[in-house]
Amino acid sequence: MMRTLIFVFLLMTTASFGQKSAYDPYVALEFNMGMPVNFFKIAPVDLGQGKKGFVTVFSQERNLDPFEGNFSFPKYPAWIAVFTDKGEELWRTQLPEQTIPGDWFLPVLGFDLDKKGCDDIFYLANIGRLPFNYDSFKLIRADVRTGEVIAQYPWTAPSHNQANSYKWRFFLFSGYVKGEPVLVTSQGTYRDMKLQGWSSGMQPRWKIYYPDDFNGPRGSHDTPVLDMDKTGVYQFMYGERCISFDDGKELFVLDRDVWYDHSDVVLPFYDKKKDTWNFFTTREKGDDGKVPRSVTFNRNGNHLWQVDSLWGHWHYGMVGDLGPNGERVAAASRYLFSGERGGSSAGNWYDAYTGKIVDIPLPREGYVLDFNGDGVSEMYNGGTLYNNKGEKIMTFERGASMVCAYKILDLPGEQLTLSFRDGRVQIWADRNAKESEEMKKRFADPIYKINTKHTAVAYNYRFPILNY
Repeated sequence: MMRTLIFVFLLMTTASFGQKSAYDPYVALEFNMGMPVNFFKIAPVDLGQGKKGFVTVFSQERNLDPFEGNFSFPKYPAWIAVFTDKGEELWRTQLPEQTIPGDWFLPVLGFDLDKKGCDDIFYLANIGRLPFNYDSFKLIRADVRTGEVIAQYPWTAPSHNQANSYKWRFFLFSGYVKGEPVLVTSQGTYRDMKLQGWSSGMQPRWKIYYPDDFNGPRGSHDTPVLDMDKTGVYQFMYGERCISFDDGKELFVLDRDVWYDHSDVVLPFYDKKKDTWNFFTTREKGDDGKVPRSVTFNRNGNHLWQVDSLWGHWHYGMVGDLGPNGERVAAASRYLFSGERGGSSAGNWYDAYTGKIVDIPLPREGYVLDFNGDGVSEMYNGGTLYNNKGEKIMTFERGASMVCAYKILDLPGEQLTLSFRDGRVQIWADRNAKESEEMKKRFADPIYKINTKHTAVAYNYRFPILNY
């Protein structure tokens, strides 16, 4: 199905501006999915011959979570569609009815596994008649330009001896080993975890199994990719474990001997002064009063700093260049305990390198991006885009859902992609954006680019890529 969608450059569309500033937000691309949309994800793809686009996964159904208290069987199917970066729809396909729309049931990834010059679209689909029949789950590989199914591969079944909330959590992500592409498939986050590495031709490269009683931490909601030593041999974080794309071996495990549970956030950030990586974490499980709920580590696994609290579900966390002069800061906060009053969480802002509590005039829950490319972050929260001083840049039309805060289009600065229930999608940019030399390097870095490919998988769309 071919559609030419509307490519628009607007100064103001269904938005109101706050204080006058150097920002000039506009809708760089707007299109409509042609149906009501309650679940929507987007990620950039390479179409070949230098052409760029993006893949979308969407449904009229809400985002279904495997947690027993939040799951229901879908009334509407899931769809996948690919567009050019000019808004031309190349194809769309309705997925089999037993494929459940949701962050954890339906990972989607564009990746060139065979070095043929363009991506294929990889996605997980249930091709059978029963929603939880392991044998019916298949990894589908489709042509990025036509949607034609190239191949179907068996999907490794999750371990049976765990709660449904833990079992049905799947990932796809990708990296390189000296220029050779590697695809990773995985099952499990909270208890048993299985991971498989695949080389070109979908040849098995390695596999890992972490049983329920294995020592060390479980997984997280994001899978950031790194090249810490700048050797071209990429690594990825699976929870607080750093694993090589090459052989599936662990380079290090943060708090291996004391932390045995799930971390909500694992966010690597680069320290340019020391030319090294640090790792910010917030933790959900293991609430026994013995282990800090948020820890920031250096590359050697030592604690740089940690929050004082030993209790609670520390669900929220972010790092960004949001200090008064663009200093790097981190926010860590937990769900409120019963009877507490205030906002939706309790916590603080910290200096990202020392842990000193700092006063940042921004909410602790939101999405960090560099909207104008100057190296100082902005934040999207609750339908409003703020600068680092807490001033409103603009407030968007009511009902907007933030679906991505990375580069989707080849424009200066990072864009903000919003979806609406009536099927509209808007990609917002800053007309006045001008990237500093440092930010040009950040956005051109292969590590930035490979991480943006993963924004239609799990919660990878939520966290900034702080590779500079």
